[in-house]
Amino acid sequence: MSDHDGSVYYSQYAKFVKPAFDDFVLPSKKYADVIIPRGGDNHVAIDLIVQHIRTKLGQHDLCKIYPNVNVIQSTFQVCFLFRY
Repeated sequence: MSDHDGSVYYSQYAKFVKPAFDDFVLPSKKYADVIIPRGGDNHVAIDLIVQHIRTKLGQHDLCKIYPNVNVIQSTFQVCFLFRY
């Protein structure tokens, strides 16, 4: 059994982890385009985003919809970016 009870761990969490999260991580969420719950472990959400990007890239009028987009010729390097 551990020498510490749960209150020691909660105290450290409340004193260090939570304030750091509130000061640095939480404010950056407002600038995010997409927030994926559970991050990289959420394979369903990542697959949906990848499929959405592939669909958008397949549209011929993509540059008309998004004037700041520059579609480059597909190469091995470009295709590799979408594989995981």
